[in-house]
Amino acid sequence: MPRLFRLSCLVLAITMSGVVAAEKPASVKLCTENEESYPWLLKSKPGLSIIMMQMVEKKLGTKLDIQPLPWKRCMEEVKQGNMDGLFKISFKADRLEMGHYPMVGDKPDNSKRMLDDSYSFYRLKGNPVDWDGKTLKHADAGVGAQSGFSVVDQLKGMGLKVDDGTRVADDNLRKVLSGRLAAVALQTQEGDASIASQPEFNGKLERFGPPLVEKPYFLMLSKSFVAKQGELAKQIWDAVAAVRESPEYKKQLQSFK
Repeated sequence: MPRLFRLSCLVLAITMSGVVAAEKPASVKLCTENEESYPWLLKSKPGLSIIMMQMVEKKLGTKLDIQPLPWKRCMEEVKQGNMDGLFKISFKADRLEMGHYPMVGDKPDNSKRMLDDSYSFYRLKGNPVDWDGKTLKHADAGVGAQSGFSVVDQLKGMGLKVDDGTRVADDNLRKVLSGRLAAVALQTQEGDASIASQPEFNGKLERFGPPLVEKPYFLMLSKSFVAKQGELAKQIWDAVAAVRESPEYKKQLQSFK
């Protein structure tokens, strides 16, 4: 092989290896909501979602740069490609315009979920509003829901008058306490934690009826990130699934307070 040809091949190989190395990002930029959602996201300490992401980061060997943002802004930043992804988010078909879930065909791959959670209704004790799993009765005053959350569309689809002007769970519960709303739909663990931790609610508000809905939540990745880093995206979703089922994370899940 001529010396010039060998030299050209060596230069090409070095150049290509440099391109491949440069393609993998130094960090993956993720956002999550900046309000508490017990036990997943807390302001006083890492919640379970952050603990999971720390374990995913360690497993991948790739830094996850996590930024808390207002939820609607977080979703918009992912849609615009300014953030590489977000968590935790439930599946809605119209959210496919915003980014990518881990999928199997046209369905989300639940094996790659971060967690399962549910929504439940909360009312003032003694209020006749009732939920039998199909119909919410005596709710003429309307129901509350957290702004930007998927349950808003579900409640509107039930023909209910919905107030979704407030993100914070405590503030939604205060609307029920004051009589402005008949009930509020909150993520169950967050709603229970709010009532247990706030003296103003304890003994006055209660969860009632069966869960409104139970659903999985995912890490979503932006369209631009998946287009450029398809293999890394797959590795991230695989790492989420592996961490969720790991003894280390399950211990955290069981002992978290």
